[in-house]
Amino acid sequence: MSSSKKPGTASKSRKKAPETGRAFDAERDFSIETITPEDAKALLETAVNPHEDERAIETYAQVMEADSWVMNGQPIIIDEEGKLLDGVQRLNACVRSRKPFTTVVARNVHSDILHTIDQHRRRNYQGVLEARGVEDSGTIQRLMSKLIRIENGVLGKEAVSISWSRFDRVLAANPELHEAVKVSNRFSKAMLHSTPRPVLCFMALRAGKEDELENFLQQLTYHHTEGLDSPARMFGIQLGMWQEASKEARRMGRSGNVQNVDSVLAHAILHFNAYCRGEKLAAPLSWTPDYGSREITRTLNGKEKTEKVPATEADFDRKAAPANLGMPVMDGYPGLREGRFDPSQPTDDLKGELADIVHTGAERGAGEAFVTMVTVTPDMATHWLSSKINRKNRKTQKNHVNAIARDIKAGNWMMNAQPICFTSDPLVEHEAGEELRLLNGQHRLLAIRDAGIPIELPIAGNIPEEAFATFDTHAKRTVRRSGPKADDRVLIAAARFQFKEDNQIPLSSGNTMTLTSSELIKVLEEHPGLADNFAHSRKVGMQQLGSAGVMTYFIYRVKRERPDLADEFLSKIESGLNITESQDPAGKLRRELAKTTPGSRGRTRKEQIEALISHWNAYTRWADNKKAKAPAAKKAAKEDEEVQDNLF
Repeated sequence: MSSSKKPGTASKSRKKAPETGRAFDAERDFSIETITPEDAKALLETAVNPHEDERAIETYAQVMEADSWVMNGQPIIIDEEGKLLDGVQRLNACVRSRKPFTTVVARNVHSDILHTIDQHRRRNYQGVLEARGVEDSGTIQRLMSKLIRIENGVLGKEAVSISWSRFDRVLAANPELHEAVKVSNRFSKAMLHSTPRPVLCFMALRAGKEDELENFLQQLTYHHTEGLDSPARMFGIQLGMWQEASKEARRMGRSGNVQNVDSVLAHAILHFNAYCRGEKLAAPLSWTPDYGSREITRTLNGKEKTEKVPATEADFDRKAAPANLGMPVMDGYPGLREGRFDPSQPTDDLKGELADIVHTGAERGAGEAFVTMVTVTPDMATHWLSSKINRKNRKTQKNHVNAIARDIKAGNWMMNAQPICFTSDPLVEHEAGEELRLLNGQHRLLAIRDAGIPIELPIAGNIPEEAFATFDTHAKRTVRRSGPKADDRVLIAAARFQFKEDNQIPLSSGNTMTLTSSELIKVLEEHPGLADNFAHSRKVGMQQLGSAGVMTYFIYRVKRERPDLADEFLSKIESGLNITESQDPAGKLRRELAKTTPGSRGRTRKEQIEALISHWNAYTRWADNKKAKAPAAKKAAKEDEEVQDNLF
């Protein structure tokens, strides 16, 4: 590996900024190096977590093969023993492409920071649009995502990942996207949901039916003018019926909408087609997903017979099912330009605006890029967050900032070698006309400012501005702590409830708080009983009552709070046995929750935990009351017995 390091001193042509807080760590080694395929192979043999993300590897390899790799300041991280902590996907891509690449390498990093790597918020294409100043960026991305899936026939069938490059090409080739969102926003009071509405608008605009579209949407508002036999009015009636049915379902203790978004879109297309044809309807039109067929084998008179039967949502063949599960097509809709690609391939072609930007950055090269350790003060963070330096960046998430700030205040912050990146040196004064731009690290800087506490961070300078498009695009790591006896995802879900309990936050407060890896690990270490009760939560009787995360936390809580009642109560709600009294809260809980199973149409986790805790509290009061009355009842029974004896 060839390397070059930039000294920690500022350029002689510039004056040092006062009170920079620059602090070097001799034990931590940052360098800019060129990694060859042979180097990559050697490093991969030392990987602590060698998990491979095929899509990421193929994407990176494609970029490297096109000589478009941008040195963006994100390091290959190696611990004190020379083991690879981070960089598996990039190194695999280097081997696959047979191309060297230039990157930051961080050595002698403490291995116990592994769980903190890549825990910052993922960037998505919406963030790219926000940075470009595109209005309604979230709606635009969701609209393109739905249209691209429809174009490729996978809506409702496969969870296909769409590349930023594909989004770029679709956005550039379909100017009607922006107009569709504008039309949809004008009819925000229409009964049609905000997700299918812009999709319908785009299809209608592409079909040249703008006037029909506006009239149709007008009939879905309270200012309708047409008769009840109009397909638009009939669709409005159908939407109203679904909304009322959904409300009633929630009142009955069930969650979820009667119709999902894709089904609503299908019905909207059906009614819009009828509207444009001038049809009159006596009843709403109906559509159900076509899941295709499946083969079953029956035994009749001792002989096996194979036949085809309609498949269901639970058992259909996702590859063989009809395109978009048979969703109707709008009359005259010519399709989405540049929307087609091969979903079976691990990655998409590298084309479009982002690809051009990245290639330009690669041609510029790493130049005088450097990484150095800095103690970042709240004042420094505030300065770097100013609009002059932090420009054209994505929107920040307050929950994520709060989570990092809590870590800092609690002393849990762990420096993990992932730098905050700038286009030039942020630690020197800049003369007029010189531009300094923050490329990534907003959330950490905001947390430092809000916490009011300085922390040590690596700072990367002279990073190509084009690198902005490459940050945080790979999959987020998950916390791995439980070992073989429990599912990590379940334990993380249970730990979130435990964190709320420990911090006196209502359990049903929803996902309004983001926890850091340090906080999650602290909870799991302080409450090992969560892992111990995972197996119990997966018993069939418990699965009927709630999700694995909810039940793992609940079982652990019950055993902690009242070990004298826990086994009896848990046995009752799991099996339904030994419930001899109609007023037993355990029986009431089982009857209530066993009606539905967790899922899109079942109870939400919020509803599950509310019901479980409410009935558990009722059970403890009921059991204690019975216990308190037991001596008096026993005494009364004895007196009755004595009275009977005296009669004889």
